[in-house]
Order: sequence, then C-alpha cells, then structure tokens
Amino acid sequence: MATDTSEGVAVLSYLGVMLRRKWLIIGVTLACIAAGAGYLYRATPMYEATARLLYVQPVTITNPLIQGSYSQSYQQPDVATISAIVQSEQVNEAAFDLLEDKDTSAGYYMSATQPVDAAGNISANVVGIRAESAVAQTAADAANAYAQAFVDWRRDSRGQQVQEALAAVEAAVETYTSPSERESGEYLQLKQSEQALRLQLESLASDFTVVAPATVPTQPFSPRMRHTLALAGSLGLVLGLVLAFLLEQLDTRVRDERQMAEMLGMSVLGQLPPLPRHVSKDAKVHMLSDPSGPMAEAIRVLRGNLSFTGVDGDVRSVLVTSSVRTEGKSVTASNLAVALALAGQRVVLVDADLRRPRIESYMGVSSEVGLSSVLAHRTDPVDALVPVSLEGHGSGEEQVAAPVARVREGASVRITSLPWTGHGGQPALPYSARKSASAAGSDEDALLRVLTSGEMPPNPGEMAASQRFGEIIGQYARKVDWVIVDAPPLLEVGDAAAMASKVDGALFVVNMGKVRWPMLERSIAQLQKFPCRKLGLVVVADRRARGSSRRYEYRYGTNPKDAAPRTDRA
Repeated sequence: MATDTSEGVAVLSYLGVMLRRKWLIIGVTLACIAAGAGYLYRATPMYEATARLLYVQPVTITNPLIQGSYSQSYQQPDVATISAIVQSEQVNEAAFDLLEDKDTSAGYYMSATQPVDAAGNISANVVGIRAESAVAQTAADAANAYAQAFVDWRRDSRGQQVQEALAAVEAAVETYTSPSERESGEYLQLKQSEQALRLQLESLASDFTVVAPATVPTQPFSPRMRHTLALAGSLGLVLGLVLAFLLEQLDTRVRDERQMAEMLGMSVLGQLPPLPRHVSKDAKVHMLSDPSGPMAEAIRVLRGNLSFTGVDGDVRSVLVTSSVRTEGKSVTASNLAVALALAGQRVVLVDADLRRPRIESYMGVSSEVGLSSVLAHRTDPVDALVPVSLEGHGSGEEQVAAPVARVREGASVRITSLPWTGHGGQPALPYSARKSASAAGSDEDALLRVLTSGEMPPNPGEMAASQRFGEIIGQYARKVDWVIVDAPPLLEVGDAAAMASKVDGALFVVNMGKVRWPMLERSIAQLQKFPCRKLGLVVVADRRARGSSRRYEYRYGTNPKDAAPRTDRA
C-alpha cells in the first residue's frame, strides 16, 4: 500500500511539473512543428519511379536441351550486386544512349531494390530498378532506360559466355583428326554440344525481363508532409518535456508542500492564501477587516490546529518566525493573536522584531513605549502593554460560539484602559499612559494586549539574547493563555535563534512564493538547534501557483459574490 501511495505521489509530481511548464512544452512543440513546416516549404519535392524486372532461370550450357533445376542462389538475386551493376560504366553508357532524346537536366539517382507487395511479402525473383529525381517524368524515363540497359547488359554478358564456351568446344573438336577418332563417342558428344551452343547463341535472351515498366509518379515521396510534421511534433514534445524537467531540477523555488514538510520534519498547521506583493502602512488585520474572507478562515483553521499542539497546557508562548523577510510572519502573528482573543483566550502579542517592526502598523497602536523600554528597565512589563478591545465584541458566550458575528466589516482596534486580570484573579496594573482613564463601567478585560517593539535600540541582538527577555515572556505566560512573539527572520539575523530558548514552541512561516530550497536547508540547520518545540508550519501560497487564489474563495453560508459579512445588533 505504501508503494502504491509513493507511486501515486510521484505521478502527481510529474503531472504537476508538466502543468507548471505547460507553456514551455507547448512553445517548444510548436517551434519544432514550425521548423518542420519551414523545411517542407523550402525542401525540393523528389519523385521516384521503379521498373520491375523478373529473373528467368537460364538454360544450362552443359545440357542445353534440358533446363537445370532452380537453385536457391538463382532464385534470390543479389540486390546489392545488381545495384552496383546498374551504376557501372557499361550500363550507364547504354542508358545514356537510350536517354539521348529525353530531358535529364534535373538529374537523377539510380539504385536497385527488392519490391514488397501490399501484404509485406518480398518476391524472391523480382528486382526493382528505382530512379529518384526532382522531375517526375525524368524519374520514370531514367528507371525504364536503366532497366532496359541492365537487361541488355545481362543478355550480352550471357552471349559472351556462350561464345567463349563455343570457342572452347570448337577447339576441342579440331583435336580429333583421324576418321577413327571422329567415330568415337566423345567426338559425337562434342559435336552435339557445338550444335546446341550455336543454337543457343542464335536464340540468346537475357535472364531478366521487364515485367512492369516505370510510370510517371503523381506524388513526391519526399518530403512527406504528415510524416514530417508528426516527427517534428513528437520531437518538440520530447524536447519540451526534457527542458521542463531540466528546468524543474534547476529551479530552486519551493513547490511541493509535502516534500517541504518532510524536509523540515514538521507538520503543516495552516495554509494561508497568497499575500500582496507590497503591504501598505495602513494595512489592517484580516480577522477584523474581512472576518468572512479567505485569510480569516485560514487563520481560524490555524487557531484550531494550534490549540491541539498545546492540549496539555505546556505550550503558552509561541514564537513566529520565517526564513527571510516579507514571508508573512507578522501577518500570521497579528491575525493569530486576534483569532485567539476572539475565541475567548487571553493573549499577549509581542513585537520582538526590534529591527523591522510591523505589529504596530497592523494593530494601529503607538510604539513609543514597548519591548525595548521594558528590556532597558525603563518601563514595567505590564505597564508597557497596550490593551486592545475588539470593537463589537460580545458577551462571554459569544466569545466562543460566534466571536466573529459582531465584528463589522472594516472594523479596527481601539485602545482601552480596562484592568487586566491574571490567572490568580488579581487585577494587574493599568497601562501607565492611561492611568487617568476611568475603568468604571467596564464589565470585562481586554482579551488582547500588545507589546510593541518600542524605540529602535542600538543593540537589538544582545537584547533578544538577554535573560531579561526570557523573564518578560515568562511573566506574561503566567498571566495569560497565549503569548505570541513576532520574531525576526532566521537567515537575516540571529535574534530568533536566541529567543527560541525563552519560549515554549515555534511556528515557522514559509511563503512558497518567496523562499527557495537553499534557504530552507539553511533554516533547517537553524531550527534543529531550537531548544523549544517545533509546533509546525504555516504555509503561505504562491500567487503564481495555479488556482492558489481561487481555492481560498470558499465561504461557508455566504455567497462568494457578496463579500459583506452579516452583523448582529448587541
């Protein structure tokens, strides 16, 4: 069963390569067909005509009155020998004389063949004299002339043999001079042979006879249009496939999700739709701006799968990283944090990318006070948190049953000053920047709080590797259900590797439109050194992949054409 599965995967991989490279294969095939058509257009049509000769058993000289039995060598004339004779000087001169009044300016080529009938059988005693020429009439005239010249040459050759035999017999007869010798049986036999040879010489004929003269061909035998185009198309298809698989081997883009997961040794927890090439500064969190969209649905699937990884409660802090920048790790971290909060979980989102922070723009919060301030002991970890209330968020029952139903399309996040209740039920310190704000009248905590990156520090690498960073993450993890840490990319800086020892697990984001196999190989070397649990992969689809956008358009209970989600009144 495993073998059948692997074979099926291999076949699908081959089909995937051909589908991705279909335009290359089609282009090469069409180019070869065009080349074949060009050859047909420029090639000179060639005609062939064949005169057929029948081999006749010759009369034996030793016993001229009785024909000898057929022998295998006589029944199967040597075509190669006959072809050499046809092209010999004697036959050429005789044929030139016969073609003296014919137009042979187009030229011709002569050869001998053994014709094959419609059933594919070869006649043992039939030989064809074939002529090829650019002019149909010339081919027919040449074939007939050379066939007749060959027949005449065979007749003259046999006549010369009979004359030589007759001269030998006559010489032998002259040796019998006395009357007694001429009465002997040997003398009488010689005289009989002499008489038979003279008769044979007078009735001399060739051992080949023209049984089917060549006719003027109506269609050229070369070039053959269908055969040439079919051959060119087949060659183009083979070349296209070879080039497609060769380029696939040289292509370092990641296309096979299964192979990538096996290579990384991690399971795929989520599959996100393609991201835009350039993210604007005012980009919103998809879970709030489009709660019924494909990204929001994919994040919900990721949220559900992530909850199973920490089913024993041993995973509270999760580091989100990727190989290189712009793969979508910040998008994943911010949307995942909002999704967990909408499900009733208490979440702290930490922007630990101290070099290129993005969380503040996604969440719409200020970064004046943030992680760098906390690491420098200028701000208390709890005071630096920005509590965020999801506008339209309902009661506790709705937090789990239908947290998205009260989120309006295009809704944003807003800062609140709600007190933060930890696991022990003790109220936490309010946000220092909003101490004067009154919490009276608030009936719930802000389930989502954000720790921005703060001011750009001069030594972000040392801060990320500091013990202070681990203490901060541990303090948050003891008070909330989830701590989501947006870390820098693995291959650009070493911050993520340093942070890995301070968290419980890591999510690795792979954008199949950005990353390459060499990058993944280097990322594997980094991930293998992580002391935390490797929770799984979050795969971002490639925009160039076939159907990568359409397959995320499914919306349960909603017409895809109607993008507006429904809202309920509080």
